[in-house]
Amino acid sequence: MEETTAYLEFLRYCLDDEAEVPQSIEQIDWEKLLEFSRHQTLEATYWHGIERLGRIGRLQLGQEAVLSWMARVKKIEKQNRTTYQKAAWVWNNFQKEGFRSCVLKGQGNSLLYPTPFMRTPGDIDIWVEGGDEKVIAYIDSIVPGFRRIYHHIDFINAGKIPIEVHYRPSWMSNPLHNKRLQEWFVDHSDACFSNKNEEWGFCVPTFEFNCVYLLAHIFNHLLREGVGLRHVVDYYHLLCNNKEKARPSAKELKRLGLYKIAGALMWVIKHLTNIDAQLLVCPPNERLGRLLLDEIVQGGNFGKYDDRAYAGVPRTALQRNLRVALRDLRFLFYFPSECLCEPLFRIRHFFWRLKHRKK
Repeated sequence: MEETTAYLEFLRYCLDDEAEVPQSIEQIDWEKLLEFSRHQTLEATYWHGIERLGRIGRLQLGQEAVLSWMARVKKIEKQNRTTYQKAAWVWNNFQKEGFRSCVLKGQGNSLLYPTPFMRTPGDIDIWVEGGDEKVIAYIDSIVPGFRRIYHHIDFINAGKIPIEVHYRPSWMSNPLHNKRLQEWFVDHSDACFSNKNEEWGFCVPTFEFNCVYLLAHIFNHLLREGVGLRHVVDYYHLLCNNKEKARPSAKELKRLGLYKIAGALMWVIKHLTNIDAQLLVCPPNERLGRLLLDEIVQGGNFGKYDDRAYAGVPRTALQRNLRVALRDLRFLFYFPSECLCEPLFRIRHFFWRLKHRKK
């Protein structure tokens, strides 16, 4: 655990160019840190700190490890360039067909980083206006048969990059909170669908939208599979980009059912970084924050590296449902509203999938 603490303290140094070299740097096993950064998909972020150490003569990393890390960072940059191009291509195609849209998380979050190539890219997630009926009908008219779930439908792979077309950015299991969240998304959609990044050629969510959307996204991952440090760093960079110090109110977060997860995330961000407390969206909640940080450290990105009995990557629908049920039990005391409603949401989702099943 001391090693992990040293990795987390070094992360502060990697994120803040004004931070001092942590004393725990002597405890770092650099080969193991490389593995840790891969598990958390933060190789380029940690590399930034390593470059800083090199400039002041404090780097204790062998040449072979340096070259390996550099190669990985170069690959991430190349992947980002390709993903940006594909995201613009997807966005433009929907524009030509009369659909307003914006690119969620992924490449949208990457633009918040100090350089747009630091974040390890994944899928292209694009939110398309029109609702599930209209969007699914359109996708089926082009290439029918793709998997569809409550909030998105899988689409073609663009150069081996999976595309998820969202008709709902995210969701909540609690039906009242979900209804409010969907209404909130619609109320803020015009601003997102017109917020175009001219350099990369596609629209991205506004700061206010991301404050809520990314919380819902992180909450879902925590309850269903796992959260990684990349989610935390994404939100950290989002907060650091808040030039006007605007933020959703505590009342609004409570109304949407996101106040508890917001407090947990704010504690983790404040604990791991030097962020100005005035930028946080709500007061930190240490009890829930320690729970969240423990899950992050144990599970890694999307919980893929969690070796506890109920964890791991499920291979069948039964394993997936069992994992969610066991996670519901684990988090029931902390987030009772979502955990108690999750089985009901699965029943609702079953009938939704019957209605929208593949043709």
